[in-house]
Amino acid sequence: MNIQSINFNIVNYYPRVFKRNEANKISCTNPIKTEPAPAFDTVSFTGVANGGDILKKLCKYGIPDMYTGQILLDARILEKMENNGFFNFPAEKIVNAMSYYEKCMIPIDKSVFKIIKKHAHKHPNYSLSEILKDLYPVHKKQLLRDQQTIFEEIIRLACDMPKDLYEEFTLLMNITNKRLLNDPVVLPFSEREFLYKLRRIGDGLYIKNNKNEINSMAKLISAANKIFDSENKNRRKYGRNIKKKLELQMQPEILKKNSSNLAKFKQIFEYSSLKNNEDIKKLLDSTSAKIHGFPSFANFERKSFIHELKKITRKLKNKKLAQKFTDLSLRLPTSKDNVSAFIVKYSDQTNNKIGTNIILNSVCSIDHLVAKKNGGHNKLSNYGLCSAEINRQKTDIYFDDWVRKHPETRKNCQKYINRLIELYKQGIFEKVSKNHKNKRIDKSYIEDFAQTIYDISPAENRIRLNISELYE
Repeated sequence: MNIQSINFNIVNYYPRVFKRNEANKISCTNPIKTEPAPAFDTVSFTGVANGGDILKKLCKYGIPDMYTGQILLDARILEKMENNGFFNFPAEKIVNAMSYYEKCMIPIDKSVFKIIKKHAHKHPNYSLSEILKDLYPVHKKQLLRDQQTIFEEIIRLACDMPKDLYEEFTLLMNITNKRLLNDPVVLPFSEREFLYKLRRIGDGLYIKNNKNEINSMAKLISAANKIFDSENKNRRKYGRNIKKKLELQMQPEILKKNSSNLAKFKQIFEYSSLKNNEDIKKLLDSTSAKIHGFPSFANFERKSFIHELKKITRKLKNKKLAQKFTDLSLRLPTSKDNVSAFIVKYSDQTNNKIGTNIILNSVCSIDHLVAKKNGGHNKLSNYGLCSAEINRQKTDIYFDDWVRKHPETRKNCQKYINRLIELYKQGIFEKVSKNHKNKRIDKSYIEDFAQTIYDISPAENRIRLNISELYE
């Protein structure tokens, strides 16, 4: 098929050394006792699961990301922008105000912002959506060129597939080509895909930290899990072949079931406080088209393509060949690392969606130093502050593995701890702890953070954060 152009003196008294056991969980041992700890007041942190809220309050005072050193954006700033309709202002006013937060933006978002800023000087009264529509043609061509090179390699690799799998692959590429060129296409419905996209929308709401929206979204996701439950329980009726899925889902009983389930969810959604959420509305419209087999305009989705390709390649007996497909597909540009991909992705979105996503990745979030999946706990001593994007990337990766891949984490953890010490000495810890009877933060958090980082850092070269200024 042809694709068209397209140093420190750590308080090291009973050092806790975390190890991975056979079940790949974190266990803790207490090795040799070293020098005793200096006397200091301790604080009891309760409200464990919500203990990170008080830590987030420090973000308004300028906290660097513990992994990148980038200054973190207070989530309340983004919330105010959205509530005040800030992103619907003329572009010139938006970029002038947002320039103050440019230092907080992650590299890819900063690059996009600079392009928008330059365009806004030429067209000061344009909206953000009008600017991205102007930029779309050039960046769409550039993105297609970037994608084409990788797709051509994938297609050449597919020549080594068995005939039956090659037919499945060809069907996938035909659909992909239509999506790349913005042609209408019929796509199969998947309960798991619907639930995944709904959770992704929820992730965005969670980052913005609006508790009412978070609670409403949790209820919607819970309802969706109960309504769309057949695939989650491994009772798949659609198979893995795209053509077969399209044929089977149009059978009267399955069509009726899927339509009924979507109607139930719509009814719950329309009575929720999120009934005006544009992302959920778009998801419902696209899902309805998929269920009824209607052609629709669906943008190319990198994650969806990788997922569908894996369904095919995992059937290959040659596992090295299967891995080559995965490695190639992961090289496809994403809005997280490619300016053109960002502009194309958000070119048909609202002003609010565009503006939000320029700075959303930089919003302050709570990172579990030892991920819950790896045996970590919801305790303040297990929390650190980083950007939403880094938190997304890190997921449940072990801290020592992360540091080996990102050695700059060492110096940035020191920047983080230095700023915390400054804020503690300025009385900010006490200030944010006011009116919190059971949730307080004091210098023991700094000591605990330093100790935890030492414990979970690479055994061959521990990170020894210097907290000596805390006692001066």
